[in-house]
Amino acid sequence: MKTYQMNTSRRDFIKTAALTGAASTLLPLTACKSESPQKQINSSQVYVAIDEALNKPVLKRELFSSPVIIETIELLRDRNNFICQVKSADGAVGVSIGHPFYSKIGYPMFNRISNHFIGKDARDLDTLIFNAAVGNYRLHGIPLNVQMATLEFAILDMLGNIANKPVGALIGNLHNPEVSIYLGTRINELRKSEPETSLDLMYKDWEDTKAKAIKLRAGYGHNVGNDKDNAPGRTEKLVKLAREKFGEDMNLMIDGNGTYTVEGAVKLGKLLEEYNYYFYEEPIPYEWYEEQKQVQEALKIPMAGGEQESRLHTFRWLIANDVFQVVQPDIFYFGGMIRTKQIARMAEVMGQTIAPHMSSGGLGYLYMLHMVSACKNAAEFHEFKMFATKDANGTLIPVESKTEPFESIDGVINVPTGSGLGVNIDPEYIKTHKPIT
Repeated sequence: MKTYQMNTSRRDFIKTAALTGAASTLLPLTACKSESPQKQINSSQVYVAIDEALNKPVLKRELFSSPVIIETIELLRDRNNFICQVKSADGAVGVSIGHPFYSKIGYPMFNRISNHFIGKDARDLDTLIFNAAVGNYRLHGIPLNVQMATLEFAILDMLGNIANKPVGALIGNLHNPEVSIYLGTRINELRKSEPETSLDLMYKDWEDTKAKAIKLRAGYGHNVGNDKDNAPGRTEKLVKLAREKFGEDMNLMIDGNGTYTVEGAVKLGKLLEEYNYYFYEEPIPYEWYEEQKQVQEALKIPMAGGEQESRLHTFRWLIANDVFQVVQPDIFYFGGMIRTKQIARMAEVMGQTIAPHMSSGGLGYLYMLHMVSACKNAAEFHEFKMFATKDANGTLIPVESKTEPFESIDGVINVPTGSGLGVNIDPEYIKTHKPIT
């Protein structure tokens, strides 16, 4: 079994190489006056290096020789499910499926996003995304970002159809045509059932996918940061039994979903190290950044996190301070692939890997595959919750790959190579959704 900690020296080497080449003319926004001059200089080099990575263009504008004017943008609705359709002045079309549950919360904000794109050149997508985010800073957060991501996915689908390239090739080189997965299923069962029962259910999913890694769930998942009555003894039993059931060669990781105090998180972390777990995800409540850093410094096991973050500057601090070694922006929650690619580039400077978070349902697995394909510093394994193509209404989304079928072979999924998002969605299904006016 691979031991993730072995990547530490490589991470330090990458970071040192990046910082050596960085200019030192800027001071970090978080620099503290009480720090020594040496610490300030080192911190400054970190921020200069990651800002240099952040500011590089993402969309490959050179793939398009003439303007791609966005003529129409429609948000279509069927009860709780949402579809976005965009069309260029030349008749090119792009389609995306909205988030399986947050879309119905934030859809009234869609017009505030789309107004930044109507009549604009889609080749300027980097700038359009930036302006949409800055122009709505008072409303910033996951509900708004989900709308921005939904629109961006449709635009990228349209651009990919024009260039006859998959989305990943529009935002980077195709580093990962195949994606190795880790199972992130059985969330409720892993917390509410007895360890033996929940692991039996997880084993069934493993038999279907032959995933090379499995993620368990720690505590009750209430995101309260309180160790008292937080599944006492149950998580410890789960950790041990999972290793026995899946064997020494299985890569096991665990997600705390923000349920522990620093003391409780460190205690569990020591047990994970004893049983050779692969990574430890977000044991501390979201936004408890200093406390999360304390846990990271107390343990050797790599820390993973970032799925709830919605602001670029927060990620900038988390990356610069090496709070997480596996960075996990959610492509929807963070506002799309352009912004997620920026996170990946900053993380690469620090020798960190990126493993985008995904929700169950909808086409989350599809967006994840394209995103990972274009990340040089993609993690070894990526979250997979089965090919759950049901929409927010519980209806099976009639979608098929334009090229190879969707399947997991020995825990590996091929990224669609067809144009755009690489899928065809049944037009009759789209017709059941009516425009929101």
